[in-house]
Amino acid sequence: MSEDDRHADDDRLQDRHATWLSYQQIIFRASATPDYANFAILTAFNPESIVLSCKENRQRQRRLEAELSALGYAYLRLDCSAPDGRWHEPSLAVCAGLSQACALAAKWRQNAIYWVSQQQLYLVPVMLKNQGFSQTALGKWPAYLHIQGLE
Repeated sequence: MSEDDRHADDDRLQDRHATWLSYQQIIFRASATPDYANFAILTAFNPESIVLSCKENRQRQRRLEAELSALGYAYLRLDCSAPDGRWHEPSLAVCAGLSQACALAAKWRQNAIYWVSQQQLYLVPVMLKNQGFSQTALGKWPAYLHIQGLE
């Protein structure tokens, strides 16, 4: 492996770690509290952190919602964002098991999902699972949830 290849690999690893850390700095805005004992938070936006156009992302999100409806999953729309608001993406609190949610996220090429169980919020790697990342406990779910009208 050349020196340039090693630097490129190091840069990609640093980028993935920065992405993983940014996923941990999160808030969720919803019009109501999800009424599910356990649920996943899924999106179809920006697969593998590749930024798509607003139009492409909206189309993907509509297709994800249609798929969830066809499969019979209950869900609640919410917004996932950085605490400072520099980015956000529409997401869905989906009443599904963790393995089903991870399978759906993999289909939509998502790096990770959020999982809520017993009022605890977890960051769960999906596409990043084979790159050394593991489930991370983030804390009490209510601390991350802000109830308000969605824009």
